[in-house]
Amino acid sequence: MAPTTAAMSASNDKRVRRRHVLYLSGFDPQGPGHYHALYADQAALQSKVSGDRITVGPRQRVGRNAAWDVRWQGADGGEAVDTRYEFLRWDDIVRQHWPRGQVRLLAVTIRTTARLLVNGSLWRILQTSWPAFLALSLPASLIAGVVFALLGLAGLAWSIGSHTTAWLGVAVVVGGIVPLRAWAKGAQAKVQMAWLMRSASVVLQQSRGQLPTLEERLDQFAKRLCELVVAPHVDEVLVVGHSSGAMLAVSVLARALGADRQLLQRPASVSLLTLGECIPLLSYQPEAAKFRQELGTLRAAHDLNWIDVTAPPDGCCFALIDPTDVCEDGVPTEARASGGGPKRVSPRFVRCFPPERYQAIRRDRYRCHFQYLMAVEVPGTYDYFALTAGPRRLADNFAHQPAVTRFTDFQCFGGPRR
Repeated sequence: MAPTTAAMSASNDKRVRRRHVLYLSGFDPQGPGHYHALYADQAALQSKVSGDRITVGPRQRVGRNAAWDVRWQGADGGEAVDTRYEFLRWDDIVRQHWPRGQVRLLAVTIRTTARLLVNGSLWRILQTSWPAFLALSLPASLIAGVVFALLGLAGLAWSIGSHTTAWLGVAVVVGGIVPLRAWAKGAQAKVQMAWLMRSASVVLQQSRGQLPTLEERLDQFAKRLCELVVAPHVDEVLVVGHSSGAMLAVSVLARALGADRQLLQRPASVSLLTLGECIPLLSYQPEAAKFRQELGTLRAAHDLNWIDVTAPPDGCCFALIDPTDVCEDGVPTEARASGGGPKRVSPRFVRCFPPERYQAIRRDRYRCHFQYLMAVEVPGTYDYFALTAGPRRLADNFAHQPAVTRFTDFQCFGGPRR
């Protein structure tokens, strides 16, 4: 049956012609220049796969932030979509909290892991997702392994030197340190120790309210969101948070809702897209009461279009869990709210690439965690550029993909107790 004129009109009303994206990167000292180049390069690759024409304009300064314009023209030759992609800057704050030097990094790793262990959050992380637990605990384990190996070499050298000659014992130590150093360097790169521990250390400071500059910046981002929803000729305002940026995106949207109670009823549709989130790293901290309240605000906003995309092969995220479940801690089962929280989906990277290519991406921890922002090689699968620059609203892009409602594959010991 052909669609009626009214149905066609309703369908056209849902089409996005102008969009504004507010993008929050993860804990990354690289600024908008890097992310603009990444978006432009990957959009060109995605165009070759999808047949859609994606034109990315030059980077511009917008107050403290940066932005670039994107024009999307579908392969079917339909009406073009214009998107302004605004990079919300907090990379300067990241650089201020990016300790350099091996000694300082070792100290950060030991101190951060000890605090996660003592305050019980590392245990809760293990209950929730053992891959995330491994990612956070492996750096300290690596340090312990190197220390024990060095002690073993020293003991062997002393034993040899006491029975033969001292120079032979020294040769054993020197000969053992070279391959040990190479192994430690390779293992550090594999588990991304430097990045993970710097990020976790800042999350702990954030939970204790020790980052006033970041809190002020989040308030500014929320104000910017409130300005955009009343701007003329904007069909969708899309807030995107990747990795640690997902935590910030939650705070930005919650604070905007607090400042404008009608935020979700404005003509411009407001949507939230979180990618590769690691929200429990912050929400599980005992001192993070304010952040849990912000999560609760979003959980209670049933008309919020929130899509949470996480991939089980990504060991640096909390795959397919509901990040707002922590709001039910201590609440009796019969009194817990039903529903709420984001629609959880998997990007199904295994379908996005030929088998050999997928296996290579899966083995590269860093690449796998950033794949959410990059082009794929199989058309008709996950497409970040259709989400951020295409003609459909966020919710419509995932309308036919079923939500994951109970993913327990990575839980341990029965999962976290609510």
